[in-house]
Amino acid sequence: MAKIIKIEGNTVFIGTDDWKLLEINKNDCVFEPVFGAEVEVYSNETKTIVIKKESPKLLVPAENNNIIEIKKDVIDRPILYYGISENMKKNFSKYVEITGEPKLIIEQDDNLKDFPEKRLFDKYDIVSLDEALECHPDAVIWVTYLYANNTAKRLLKRIEPERIKFLKADLEYRKGCSFLGHFIDYRVDNFSPCCVSGNSQVKTSGTIAERMAHWERHIRQLIDDIKNGRPTKCDNCRYLKEGFWPKKVWLDYICFATNHPGDVCNLRCSYCFVEKRFKDLNSGDKEGYTTYETIQQLSQMPEYNRPDVCIELSNGEFCANKDCDEIFDVLFKTKWKVRFVTNMTIYKEKFAEFLKTGRTTNVLTSLDAGTPETYKAIKKVDCFNKVIENMKRYPLQDVDFKLKYIFLDGVNDNETDVDGFYNIVKDVGCKTIFISSDRCKPFTEKIRELVVRLIKKAKQDGIRIAKSSYIASQDDIFIDNIINDVE
Repeated sequence: MAKIIKIEGNTVFIGTDDWKLLEINKNDCVFEPVFGAEVEVYSNETKTIVIKKESPKLLVPAENNNIIEIKKDVIDRPILYYGISENMKKNFSKYVEITGEPKLIIEQDDNLKDFPEKRLFDKYDIVSLDEALECHPDAVIWVTYLYANNTAKRLLKRIEPERIKFLKADLEYRKGCSFLGHFIDYRVDNFSPCCVSGNSQVKTSGTIAERMAHWERHIRQLIDDIKNGRPTKCDNCRYLKEGFWPKKVWLDYICFATNHPGDVCNLRCSYCFVEKRFKDLNSGDKEGYTTYETIQQLSQMPEYNRPDVCIELSNGEFCANKDCDEIFDVLFKTKWKVRFVTNMTIYKEKFAEFLKTGRTTNVLTSLDAGTPETYKAIKKVDCFNKVIENMKRYPLQDVDFKLKYIFLDGVNDNETDVDGFYNIVKDVGCKTIFISSDRCKPFTEKIRELVVRLIKKAKQDGIRIAKSSYIASQDDIFIDNIINDVE
């Protein structure tokens, strides 16, 4: 015996008495399937049939269906919904047909004030997650959001993944990371599916369209290999974690780092690891598409010129690129959001105009100092005051402007620079402090004390703290602990 536990489009999900989940086409049911109906599933060599009554003798029990293991007592647990929206209200009756009647509705703590009556349709109590789990600690929670990544992470801290279901979001529980499946680090003759692993490069060639198709084939295979436990270059990566990740490959982040002919920078930072690359790219004999040529072609491809795609320009100092104005001309015509990494040494009117479009996700500048002397020692150029002047001149007030501090042992690991840096953060209206180290070098005890000092100051003033991927794993944990401990 089995029971229908979900109906989604033409797919009927049936829980069996040996605790498996079958995915059956609706057309294979000889009756109109409804939630909760007790059924039996049979198949011969060519047909699967779902019936309510005793099976025909010529059929044998179904095998070879799409079967997913589920925990033993999930099917009959209380049902809760997470998230209220106009779309959720509109489709509520359809959702109930799929899942069964919910006991109550969970809403995010910050939004509970929007429901003073604490009731939906004068029938369902609206409560916080804590209250819901206190009332129904063994419940199955159905998330109603279309974009549910953050909600899934929040729920995973409290309940088992088998008890988290999605009515709209296209997520599955597997190993993954925040890059895999939606990110490409685009380079002159290769690409990478992430920006933190040095061994993930994939050689490629051909037209821009052919290279993007190559990326998609590679990613689909990589995700499948990880899901099925086959060896990959992602093995042992600290960013690869169990969680809910998108089922589909859907590129929404294209990163242009320092890997294209014409990429330049007007600083020579002491920690920079791409100075030789600049020389190679501009030696005159390096073939390949420039950033401008690539962006121009991508902008003419509807599958990538979408408002949910973010382009990152972090290839040296893009305002020093000879094609800078032409790049901005393309950006103005696209639907893209854009993230800029810039040293702020150059003021460009087109950059200022783009910042007013509302399509800038954030701007990141590595200042790394709080005094002109230390800045010059790190950057090899004496333009500290010019940088601060440009920060104030650009219209950054409505942009998520981030200032990075890369801690360098024996160079900027002192209170004078850290305090000076923080004063600039406040002076220019920076919203986020980005903490980093020199290519994952572990923090010294002195640097750790300064990190604590910086975090405490930021917490008091409501300034966010973020971490670079170039931080040693032990320091990554250390920063998280400090952020959580500081009131």
